[in-house]
Amino acid sequence: MLKLFVATSVACMTLAGGAAAQQTTNQPSRAEQQQTTSVMPGRISDGNQRSAQDRRRSDRRQQQAATPTPEQVAAEVTPLVAVAAPNCQMTESALLGAREDGTKLFEVACATGPGYVIEAVAGAPKANDCVLQWSFGEIQREADPAADVGLQCSLPGNQNPVQVIAAYGAEAGLNCQVDKALATAVDTYEIGCAERDGWRLERTSGAWEATPCWELALTSNITCRFSTEDDARAEWPKLVVGTDAAACQIEGVAWMGDNPDRGSFYELKCASGEGVIVRFKDGAGQQTYSCIDAPQIFRKPCSLTTVEAPAAAPAQTGGRA
Repeated sequence: MLKLFVATSVACMTLAGGAAAQQTTNQPSRAEQQQTTSVMPGRISDGNQRSAQDRRRSDRRQQQAATPTPEQVAAEVTPLVAVAAPNCQMTESALLGAREDGTKLFEVACATGPGYVIEAVAGAPKANDCVLQWSFGEIQREADPAADVGLQCSLPGNQNPVQVIAAYGAEAGLNCQVDKALATAVDTYEIGCAERDGWRLERTSGAWEATPCWELALTSNITCRFSTEDDARAEWPKLVVGTDAAACQIEGVAWMGDNPDRGSFYELKCASGEGVIVRFKDGAGQQTYSCIDAPQIFRKPCSLTTVEAPAAAPAQTGGRA
């Protein structure tokens, strides 16, 4: 009985063990489960792609939410322009960014005149003239073509600095077909004219004062970058038009001085060898003088013409009879 019991038990254990073994054999291992799962068509790889796409969509939505619309930019900058650049009738606007302290920077274009970079300083917004910024950048590039010229205006309406300066020349009454122009300082501009001498413009208290470049070359150490010596010489004949010295073929000109009421005085060296002094005012010659009389009138001789001193009167001899 014992043997049977033992045999029976052993048989039962064998059957149970075999069934367990068979069950264990039929179930895949953890590695096999992972391998089976990883090769299911598109499951994990598609999930990663969808997750990355969702993140990108979320980033774009956040960026769009943080970027103001053109209408919002215009609404925000309009009151700033009214304070900082009241003469500007705004036609375009853009948000450029912000400084490290959080001050926002805008660019605006105006219907007439220059555009501006507006600094949204709390309580006191500032306007930076786009024509000046472009001009100073051009001057820097003249010295160093690779110079870092800083922030430049980029709106389409602000790509016309020469035309803006040409309008200043028209306001000053200049007869000039402007082909080049530049600001050389705040409220100071140089204008180049096609095939003729140019001008220097200065604005003082809202009024324009224009000086021809040929005159600057004679009376100061200022030189015009857009005018040549030939351009200047071509203007000299106007000094004698309508005067007694109209026949003078001018070989040289020298400035003798200015009088606030009477105008400027220029010495002219004529091809005939004669020297003439012209009083020039309001763009035309007004009166002429001989270089012979220069020492008495101007207290100095002519510098371009050599004038022989008049012969001294013979000394009287003898006495009263």
